[in-house]
Amino acid sequence: MTFYGTPEQLVSCQSEMIEIVRKLHLGDNLEVMRGMASETVDLVYLDPPFNSNRNYEIVFRGPAELRPMAHLPAFEDVWEWDNEAAQLAEDLLCGRYEPAIARTVSGLVEIIGRNRLMAYLVQMLPRLVEIHRVLRDTGSVYLHCDPTASHYLKLVMDTVFSRENFRNEIIWCYRGGGVPRRDFARKHDVILRYSKSGSYRFNPQFTEYSAASRNLVESRGGVSIDDRSRDLDRGAHMPDWWSDINSLQTWSPERTGYPKQKPLKLLERIIRSSTDEGDVVMDPFCGCGTTLLAAEQMNRAWIGIDLEPMAFQVLRDRFRQAERPVGFEVSGLPATDGSEDGAWRVMAENDPSKFERGVLGQIENCIPWRDQQDKGKGIDGIATFPLSDTEIGHGIIRVRGGNSIGALDVEELSRAVDEGDERGIVAGLLVCGHEPSEAMVSAAKSSGTFELDGQDHQRLKVIAASDLFRQMRANEPVFPSI
Repeated sequence: MTFYGTPEQLVSCQSEMIEIVRKLHLGDNLEVMRGMASETVDLVYLDPPFNSNRNYEIVFRGPAELRPMAHLPAFEDVWEWDNEAAQLAEDLLCGRYEPAIARTVSGLVEIIGRNRLMAYLVQMLPRLVEIHRVLRDTGSVYLHCDPTASHYLKLVMDTVFSRENFRNEIIWCYRGGGVPRRDFARKHDVILRYSKSGSYRFNPQFTEYSAASRNLVESRGGVSIDDRSRDLDRGAHMPDWWSDINSLQTWSPERTGYPKQKPLKLLERIIRSSTDEGDVVMDPFCGCGTTLLAAEQMNRAWIGIDLEPMAFQVLRDRFRQAERPVGFEVSGLPATDGSEDGAWRVMAENDPSKFERGVLGQIENCIPWRDQQDKGKGIDGIATFPLSDTEIGHGIIRVRGGNSIGALDVEELSRAVDEGDERGIVAGLLVCGHEPSEAMVSAAKSSGTFELDGQDHQRLKVIAASDLFRQMRANEPVFPSI
């Protein structure tokens, strides 16, 4: 477990850790939840992939002259009935779980077949079982889905949580987006709300009365047609359809670039409804961290889980933007304090993709990028820095895992810098898991220089991840700056 934050934040948050837990796990949420203690969470909100059969990208906001390039593959919402799905189904059917689960899976297989939808459901089922286990008896779960799979998921939720603990099918209505020519416009999501038991926590929420209802109550001296008094200032009891919170539009300042990002107000309502201050909120598909930020701002403890290493950088940046302390624990990546340099090298060899994204997420003021990777041009990140009092420049950052890294990678980076010259790209940095070879260092030195405030600096630099982290700990910039 690694703590990220300044020394002052470390002291402050260590004293608060007894009461307020802040944890981000980077890994498979099923394995993470299996390692958690039972009955330790008060609320779970999850917004898993919807089985949309689409690939999604994170779109980052960067310099205007480079922005069309700013994207990074986020996740594949494409499920296949493969060996993994078949094994999960076998585990669910063979008696490892409650008999009701086996009966449900058997029935769904008979109705649906062994296909993409069934693969999605067998992936979700063991995760919902773990969510049920870690919830306290007073806890609740909100499962965010869409109408393509919500009816199947409700059968699954009835099995895991029991039909008696079904509380609401919340319909979240929103505007914006395209309009189909041959169908009604699809403008709502479904949020299935279940409790773990009958002793669940719920804090009623209220909304404004309609003008007609308000006029009626006022004309009758404060009572409605049923002769019951109405508190017009407090408002009406919140119904199970929510049309007062719109989806995030492309111009929204909340936007992080993550696909399917939900509004902060939506999570605030859910958290306020089913928790009190100090309670523990968990999001096992936390993505860009909206649930975690809402929990932090509302004085709740939180646990986030995501498979994408870049989730750390996005959450860190969101906390800073919201002026919240960046003092939270992170597991799933080695520490950058020098104590686990060997673990980074092992990751670079055994899991290059996780190494690349993990390192990239540690670099301050680096905008993740992904452009023309299939053509070997290798742009993983962009850093912007001043060249003079009136001019700025951009530097390409490329992170490479694996063992087959050499001078050719430096040459590819040099070509990427050359081709970006007209857009203000003046330098490049190649980060690898091991110490760069003499040939790589020589290729970087022979690539030329760029001018910074009247002085020449080496245009390309090659560095091991351990040396990069050491440089970061010393607060040295990735690229030279005035």
